[in-house]
Amino acid sequence: MSPSLDNLAWRRMMEPMRRAPLLLFLAACGSSDAPPLRTPDLQVLTDTNPDPDIVEVELVAAPATLELLDDKPAEVWAFRDGSAADAIASIPGPMLEAKLGDQVIVHFRNELPEETTIHWHGLRVPNAADGTPASQMPVAPGGVYDYEMEIVDAGLFWYHPHVNGDVQVERGLYAPVLIHGGVEPDVTADRVFVLDDVKLSSSGALSTQTDVLDLMLGRQGNVVLVNGKQAPELVAAAGSRERWRFVNAANGRYFNLELPGHTFRVIGWDGGLINAPYETERVLIAPGERYDVLVELGGEPGDVLALHTVHYDRGHDIPDPGPIELLAITLGAPGEPPGALPTTWGEVAPIATDASTPRRMFLLQEDDTDPTNPVFTINGEAFPDITPLTGAPGDVEIWEIHNMSEMDHPFHLHGMSFQLLDEPGGWKDTVNVPRMSPIAVAVELGGPGRWMYHCHILEHAERGMMGELEVAEAP
Repeated sequence: MSPSLDNLAWRRMMEPMRRAPLLLFLAACGSSDAPPLRTPDLQVLTDTNPDPDIVEVELVAAPATLELLDDKPAEVWAFRDGSAADAIASIPGPMLEAKLGDQVIVHFRNELPEETTIHWHGLRVPNAADGTPASQMPVAPGGVYDYEMEIVDAGLFWYHPHVNGDVQVERGLYAPVLIHGGVEPDVTADRVFVLDDVKLSSSGALSTQTDVLDLMLGRQGNVVLVNGKQAPELVAAAGSRERWRFVNAANGRYFNLELPGHTFRVIGWDGGLINAPYETERVLIAPGERYDVLVELGGEPGDVLALHTVHYDRGHDIPDPGPIELLAITLGAPGEPPGALPTTWGEVAPIATDASTPRRMFLLQEDDTDPTNPVFTINGEAFPDITPLTGAPGDVEIWEIHNMSEMDHPFHLHGMSFQLLDEPGGWKDTVNVPRMSPIAVAVELGGPGRWMYHCHILEHAERGMMGELEVAEAP
């Protein structure tokens, strides 16, 4: 039995002994006067600028030693807050927090032994801040780079490298970005959950080796993490309404969320709130995607709820490991009943399209003739040997993305968002394209620059399934 399973069994055995202090704590947290709780193990970058409309932070990427399993140190790469000499690196890295309309300045320093960048996944930023080798020179070891952007969207986003991405993200270089603004529903707690998995040995050491299955399917680890911990424990008031925001930072794992006996009310996707929230028993989150949900925690004080990820068949006969526990939620004394929900949520106007709207077709394909070196292509081309697309700012297009392979591919577009043609009431920048199926989206091209689009199974992107869109004003 792995050390991780031993920890889970120990926690369940000790559950009755822990309930009493948790219930006392939750009786206080349930007060209507208490501010919404935040997931306690996420650090937040320090804003060093006194201007309330400017967020200025310092961020460092460096090797670190962290415990991904209790008392088992692992050598990782991680982000830390660079504004304090005693700042501790963390996985995920410290959250960047701002509000709609803020100017954000990130002073980045690279202390890694190889070059890197930071991509601000989902944020509509100037091309110079997009963090790809197409938009900037990678930051060399010991080098610095300033990322500057105006925040134009509210919601949950994230940041991660875009150089040697499958390796650098797997080593621990990723973190959330929370942008406040828009409708704020009445909740007891507003929590951010960063989902990931890693391959760990019995000693807790992180494996950075890539095998044939990793290359073909995308790396899936043997330990699933939520905010850098395996199956962490939360406390919540019985009957309370909480807001849970999820980002899937895994290289290849899909998270299919289920809270037995409960439903999720989905209120937002990648680019913020959606027009028409909906109820569902499961929320499927592909790599790179984000979901914003409300959950009403039914049960009696002392009950322990378990959030699971359950199997999703994404192709190539990936085996079903059974439900994997992500979180344990202990219910305490009830708080005040939650208030009424808003009647208006997102106010996303549909992108206007008609029969004359230009269309592009993208064929996602895989070639596993050599199983030790699979190649993934878009329209028969493998990055970097590609022909860039071209367009002008403001052009409206329909993109038909056809998955011609035997496994799902999450398709991500940099620097701009799109709308699903069959569900236009929200913004997306990453969408899962099921195997042997098409997806159609409407895109209004953003600002000038060289913008990447690619599969967000990182091993697939690094092995060819990536393209480039050059946006420029017409001459």
